[in-house]
Amino acid sequence: MKDRELLDLDARTFQLPLDELADTLALKVQREGEKRFSGPAFGVPDIYFLIRQAHRIYELFFYLNADERRKNDSGWNVAYSIAVLPLVRCMIDCLYNVTAILNDPQSKSNQFRMSGYKQMFDAIEVDEKRYGGDPAWDPYIARYRAEMDLELRRNKMDLDEIRAVKTWPTLSRYLQVKKGASLTAHQEFLKRLTYGFWQEYSGMAHATFHGLMRTAIFYSTRDVPHEEQPRLEDFGDRMISTHLCRVSGILLCILTEVQAYFRFDGARINERLHKIWDAVLPALEIKELYEGRYAALMKERGIARDREFDPI
Repeated sequence: MKDRELLDLDARTFQLPLDELADTLALKVQREGEKRFSGPAFGVPDIYFLIRQAHRIYELFFYLNADERRKNDSGWNVAYSIAVLPLVRCMIDCLYNVTAILNDPQSKSNQFRMSGYKQMFDAIEVDEKRYGGDPAWDPYIARYRAEMDLELRRNKMDLDEIRAVKTWPTLSRYLQVKKGASLTAHQEFLKRLTYGFWQEYSGMAHATFHGLMRTAIFYSTRDVPHEEQPRLEDFGDRMISTHLCRVSGILLCILTEVQAYFRFDGARINERLHKIWDAVLPALEIKELYEGRYAALMKERGIARDREFDPI
């Protein structure tokens, strides 16, 4: 299937290898990450679960769009494939969070975790003001507060410290700079994922008209005249192909960032990264990400194309 936005790619060259590499790197982070991480210990599970979230979204896209399911499952509907497209924006946020933490592990790990606790305590206090004294709510509020207090003790934090922390910025807020100031290299890279065709994922996530422009017709295919159905099906196939490639590209970016920081040994991680990049580079949007950041990053961090020595 060809599209002006995407060359024809054979998913067999990257789908399973990328899926397996995501598992490998997630487990490496979980088992070996702490001794290689320069920030607080709790930063490692946060990175681990961000990888897992992006990986599960990737798996969901391929699960919904497998040829066998689309051809043989009578309950399959193209609208389901379109309805999950906002999750691409979520994957971009995972990439942003991972790169922000790894750029400054000590400071950003603390801010990421503490900002989350702050928002959770704020939510408890809102509920307490609104429902406090109600026998149906008091046990829930007390239990929630006790769980949060235990979390703070586990991580050796106190509530005053939590209240003072700056809220973790959303990606759009992170890209806002003061008048006259320049974007950092990190911000410039992420900016590419919020403008142009990438911006449509934000529109889809927020149900704006911009987001509906590309997707609305798939939510009501019965409104399309019978003679136009083949064209709609072809358009749907091309859209799915395009978005599957982009989902793969974002997950590959996350995995490359993780390996560039941790530099794990074994499992031929470096070699596998290069092979997957080679497989998806014909897609122009993925090639732009590679040339804009990852070719230089892998060279700088010693992610070599040559086969590694692996004693396993």
